Amino acid sequence: MRIRGEGWAVKQRPESLPRRLSKLQEPGAPAGNTTSERPDSLAPGVVMVRQARAFAMIVGLLLAAPMLHAQEGDAPMPDEVLINETFDAGMDNWWVEGSQDVFVDDGRLMVRADPPRGSEKPFVATIWCKTPIRGNTRIEFDAHVISSSTDANNINFFFYMADLAGAPLYDTREDRADAAYAKYHVMNGNIMTFLKEPSAAGDVDEELPPARIRIRHCPGFELLGETFNYHCEAGRTYHLEIVKRDDFIQFWADGRYLLGVRDPEAWDEGLIGLRTFRTILWWDNIKVTAIK
Repeated sequence: MRIRGEGWAVKQRPESLPRRLSKLQEPGAPAGNTTSERPDSLAPGVVMVRQARAFAMIVGLLLAAPMLHAQEGDAPMPDEVLINETFDAGMDNWWVEGSQDVFVDDGRLMVRADPPRGSEKPFVATIWCKTPIRGNTRIEFDAHVISSSTDANNINFFFYMADLAGAPLYDTREDRADAAYAKYHVMNGNIMTFLKEPSAAGDVDEELPPARIRIRHCPGFELLGETFNYHCEAGRTYHLEIVKRDDFIQFWADGRYLLGVRDPEAWDEGLIGLRTFRTILWWDNIKVTAIK
């Protein structure tokens, strides 16, 4: 995996359990070889008290072992929910770059990034979640295209995105106020694209034009894999899922496994973002869960 740039703190690991156990001594007892009395020369009651005290300390450390491991900060615990967004409480945990015609309507995040031709309004939008994700994860969300003037039905998803130098993306948001796509290509992270591709021949026999699905690595906007499969139609709600496990990234739509790629330099921490171009759509039920 890539090593983070400046701004990423290195946490000190807690002392290992075996090392802590090896340090257990009776209060006041000297370290190393000693000429002190052997335990069997002590009064039976004193021996029993000391043995009980040592046993209690060992049991306490054993019970604390899972907590010590969790504090190391390697990754969230499996099944821990990192993000669970239904937009019932609004957009307090999100910010927008590009089109500002973004709002919550009926418990869904509505994004209007398709103004009339000739309009000066932005035709792109990126909406960032402020909560970072870490480690291996399962990312799920619903997306529903209402319309697209280019018939692209553009649904993009950013994951594990971060600044190259470690600066918080929220602090640099003004640099991306226009949401120009190229400005995201120089970040750390991955980009998933799911859109309609009527000119392509699908990988499966579908009555509808196929969807084009791509997964990329950034910085560099490197294409890791693509497929022309399933469909991406306006007026339909799609349940989409991305699973990242170490260097392997998989994509599902409505329970169908559509694409899997390997990212030799996979990222392990960053933000998620919702992205669209020339499309009016809504997003909902965004959930990120830690996995093994």
